[in-house]
Amino acid sequence: MVQALVALFGVLAVVGALVWSLRKDPRSLRNGVLVILVVHYLLGFIAAVTAWSSVLQTVDGLVLLAVGGLVALGLSLLPLLLVLDGVLMLRRESRSLANALSLLGGLSMICLPLVLVALLRHENAVTGSLAAGLLTAQVCAGLLFLVFAVHTALYARIARRARAHAVIVLGAGLVEGQVPPLLAGRLRRAVTAVEERKAQAEAIVIVPSGGQGRDEPFAEGAAMGEWLRRHGVDADHVLVEDQARTTQENLRYSARLLAEHGVQEPYLIVTSNYHAPRAAMLARRLGIDAQAIGCPTALYYWPSAYLREFVAVLVEHRLLVVISGIAVVGMMALTWSSLTAG
Repeated sequence: MVQALVALFGVLAVVGALVWSLRKDPRSLRNGVLVILVVHYLLGFIAAVTAWSSVLQTVDGLVLLAVGGLVALGLSLLPLLLVLDGVLMLRRESRSLANALSLLGGLSMICLPLVLVALLRHENAVTGSLAAGLLTAQVCAGLLFLVFAVHTALYARIARRARAHAVIVLGAGLVEGQVPPLLAGRLRRAVTAVEERKAQAEAIVIVPSGGQGRDEPFAEGAAMGEWLRRHGVDADHVLVEDQARTTQENLRYSARLLAEHGVQEPYLIVTSNYHAPRAAMLARRLGIDAQAIGCPTALYYWPSAYLREFVAVLVEHRLLVVISGIAVVGMMALTWSSLTAG
């Protein structure tokens, strides 16, 4: 009974913290941490309640067995799927490190267990410490990725309903001076977003944002603006931003342009679905009141792009990387001390 009450208190406390955090800012990565804590305490509460009855314990055991089996099956297939996707990605896209992330991720998941077995066979302090460090690093990376995945899934649902007085569309490069399918998808999503919010405001402005690249005949923003006008958007409702070269400049210059025309926050950012959460985090860091939504991308392209966003988010949240590094070094030190004692 006491255990159930303690677990229930934990659930209520963390749910309250999650509600507060979402209201304060749904763009924060801490929301992913809080969701995982809610699930953790909820499972503890269920375990405490089912302990009162052998029937409930049996049902709980069967459910956990089924869920565990599905998770195990998914994890066993994931490395192979990542490798296959990585090969397809490199065949269809340019050969770069960013496009090879799914391939590298899959290969690392396949090779790491083999490396651990090889290290542990030597049974000495050096190889034991290295094995402990590698295993700890894998656990830390897995937990951080889980936080990121939970946050992005939750944020996507919240951002869909966000209010906006303007829509900022991030550029993605022109192909022979024309708007390519990926960029056209973003523009179509922007038009849809405006239609979904007609009841919120009489006129929602769309800002196509993007400067001129070295291999482009003119600015992306200008080409995007022309695309919008050709597809029925009133020219008075299009403000072209044609100087930005990076996502940060996209947001800063677009927000400044909107402020100059008297369009107040909040804004809505439209980009590809894998990029939306990080674009929202960047807007948060720049002090811009804007949420971000995404348009679909090709299925084969998504894993590497999503992993690229994960790495970029870790770079922007260096404290999490530092904490993980401390955990790895600490576990290696403890293992070394244990194996060399006596």
